[in-house]
Amino acid sequence: MNLLPQEIIRRKRDGLALSSHELAEFFQGFLRGEVADYQMGAMLMAVTLRGMVPQETSDLTKIMRDSGRQLSWPYPRHQIVDKHSTGGIGDKTSLIILPLVLCEGVKVPMMAGRGLGHTGGTLDKLEAVGWTVYLTEEQIAAQMATLGGCIMGQTEQVVPLDRKLYAMRDVTATVESIPLIVGSILSKKLAEGIGGLVLDVKHGTGAFMATRDAAYELAQQLATVGRSCGLSVHCTLSDMNSPLGTHAGNALEVAECCEVLSGRGPEDTTELSIHLAAEMVRLAMPSRDGDEIRAKLRGHLLDGTAWRKFLQVAEAQNGDLDLLQDPKRLYKAPVKKAVVVSGGPFVSTIDTRQLGLAVLALGGGRRLVNDRINPWVGLTGLKRVGARLDRDEPVAIVHAADESTAAVAVNMVGQAYKLGEQATAHVFIEDIT
Repeated sequence: MNLLPQEIIRRKRDGLALSSHELAEFFQGFLRGEVADYQMGAMLMAVTLRGMVPQETSDLTKIMRDSGRQLSWPYPRHQIVDKHSTGGIGDKTSLIILPLVLCEGVKVPMMAGRGLGHTGGTLDKLEAVGWTVYLTEEQIAAQMATLGGCIMGQTEQVVPLDRKLYAMRDVTATVESIPLIVGSILSKKLAEGIGGLVLDVKHGTGAFMATRDAAYELAQQLATVGRSCGLSVHCTLSDMNSPLGTHAGNALEVAECCEVLSGRGPEDTTELSIHLAAEMVRLAMPSRDGDEIRAKLRGHLLDGTAWRKFLQVAEAQNGDLDLLQDPKRLYKAPVKKAVVVSGGPFVSTIDTRQLGLAVLALGGGRRLVNDRINPWVGLTGLKRVGARLDRDEPVAIVHAADESTAAVAVNMVGQAYKLGEQATAHVFIEDIT
């Protein structure tokens, strides 16, 4: 390195903006082993406390993108799009959005992640039904050519700097830094070779961002930096003060997706999936009308077109078609317990994060990255804020591997729900850019 790492740290500690050269020296030096872990820990804390101006975040994002292999395509770049959700309880839209968008002729090389803590991951849901999630570049290219897209995991060759930084952030209390979040999200999406990105930034008790204001700030920075890196970006805020849909847990969420793709699923999951899919199509085909696109997408759910496309992608990636075509077989957990809560007739509040922790307690999530998960456990019949309940109607059904974990989850879910005498509601979907 030409610059001393501690001098670059000092500048950020003092609140100064770092040049692209300083950022490259420091972060590329870390990847080469020339910057020590303790120095990177100090830098991450300085960024967390002092922040970054948009140009710094943009420069860091490009450095992260360029740290590994990038996908390239023989298609017009604007026709290649993806989406990213910041995650929440029951967030299963990727499995619905991909076939919907492919039905409209848009190319989607969707790179997804795993669950950690109280939120589930798309790859875990897919693996519950046998899906092969790690593909070679040749397999990705072939599937893009024949079907238009795929859902895949991040390989070791893609954005290796992000993996090293995330491991550091997790142990240095710097996960919440917005510039670091932006760099992590966008570097992976840029490495896909896409031209457009739809962002679903969630807020509420079950989301990473607890308040709308925090979600709005993150969305604005994602949009600003994404556009500076050459992406067309659309941002949506969605409410996670209620779980999305009625199912939480890996195989159970796949079962709900099968229902939505067959035109019979919960309205909130259907509505958000159509909304985000329509924005993806609009980024790829900006001359089209949004209402026309949404009507077309809903038609794909009702007439079986989206379901057939989903099965084609599943077959290409070795998904278990027998399971998918008979989703009742996905309800395999041997112990089922209803959760009944006393109080008024309406669901007034839900600690949605607590629901995610209940799934974790059942064995359906990870506390540590290498933990094994039980794909069959989780929650169904989940009620939303504002729902009216009949006497002794359950707010959820626990699906457990045994009686002891079922009892723990029943208690946690019961504590998460508060009933009252009046119905309340939240704005569910809000477009901001």
